[in-house]
Amino acid sequence: MKRKLVTSVLSIALTFGLAGCGDKTTPTGSSSSVTPTIVDSKKEDAITLKLAMWDSDSGFLDSWTKKVKEFSTVMPNVKMEVETFKSDGDYLQAMKVRLAANELPDIIELKPNFINDFKAELLPLDDLSVTSKNTKAKQFAVDGKVLALPMISFPELVYYHPSVFKELNLSVPTTWEQFVSALTTIKKAGKYQPYAMGGKDSWPNYPFNEFMPLLASGDENYYDKIAAMDKPFDKGTPFYQAYSDIQKLYDAKVMGADPLGLSNDQATGLFEAKKAAVIAAGLWYLPQYQAKVGNIDDLAAFPLPARHSETEPLKVMTFTDNFFGINNKSKNKEAAKKFQEWMFGSDAYTFYVNKKQSNSVMEGVKADVPFLNDFYKTNKFEEFNYRPGGENFNKYVNAIQLDWKKLGQEMMGGTALDKISNDLNNNWTKARASK
Repeated sequence: MKRKLVTSVLSIALTFGLAGCGDKTTPTGSSSSVTPTIVDSKKEDAITLKLAMWDSDSGFLDSWTKKVKEFSTVMPNVKMEVETFKSDGDYLQAMKVRLAANELPDIIELKPNFINDFKAELLPLDDLSVTSKNTKAKQFAVDGKVLALPMISFPELVYYHPSVFKELNLSVPTTWEQFVSALTTIKKAGKYQPYAMGGKDSWPNYPFNEFMPLLASGDENYYDKIAAMDKPFDKGTPFYQAYSDIQKLYDAKVMGADPLGLSNDQATGLFEAKKAAVIAAGLWYLPQYQAKVGNIDDLAAFPLPARHSETEPLKVMTFTDNFFGINNKSKNKEAAKKFQEWMFGSDAYTFYVNKKQSNSVMEGVKADVPFLNDFYKTNKFEEFNYRPGGENFNKYVNAIQLDWKKLGQEMMGGTALDKISNDLNNNWTKARASK
């Protein structure tokens, strides 16, 4: 009887201990962490929680995989099995295959524009204590439900080597014309490749081909608006305006002799070796650069100047990324929920944002990113939040297999903008008529 009573009391205590696990956040610099709740593994069935994620930085993948496995100190009966991919494209393709076979992992990483594709497979997370403390989660709710929690947000940047700009007497550009002119000046000097573009991989052109139409529109809900248009790619539209600017950049031939022949790894290698002067990427690139170079002594950044006059507001695309959701067909949903509470509510979260060198999206947690702080102090701009389109937009995008990044490859390869515009309009109109 005494043993049974002790076991019952202990079980109640453990239940409350686990429930409270997600109520704590650990600010940067704090040495405190969530106290692991020890579960009697003899009383719990052994569980394997499968988590899938991607990152182009293998060093980050290794360190985060090790951190994830610390969850077993909270629930000793749980074994974490982590599968990693080097790119989000490979990851998405693999997850779609798993979805068709009904073999999705328990915990799924998503980009914001993936959430709609998987919404039928995701468990609502509104009841988690960490959801209300996530400052970006509700912005990406689908049909009023939070289906995945983002880990970070970050601005999109144009990285450059200050020593090169000083050597060539260049000022930081603040308009599109100044940007193309600065790269042209670097090209004429002949010492450095102006811009490092790994066009062999389609995705590195995303700051231009994917984000600039949004910036040109000035409307964070632009994608949902064009879902109601038959010809959103005509002359005079934000799309055409932005792509005209992009065409001028590609036509300036400032991305080396064969931008489509270089992979992203080769292109970033040129920049890291200071053989190229400029590259555009999100803040996610900072830890990669630092790991390769060993320091950031000759690295600075400015906003992509997607405007034509200094009297226009300078907008910086801010991206919310690395969402984690739970497979609603998982046999281990309760354990997956406790993992989410632990991941967002313990020192694991601070570990993540500092490794990523990105902004925190959790109340009470501030990332330690001096480079980002300097960027905010040095540049004046308006934050522009990336918002993926809703159900109708994504329905048409999927129907015509629209890939902004592949359009960039086509443009670099010489395809005329008017052909791209006409083809998109025709396909879009047909997709709207058939749905």
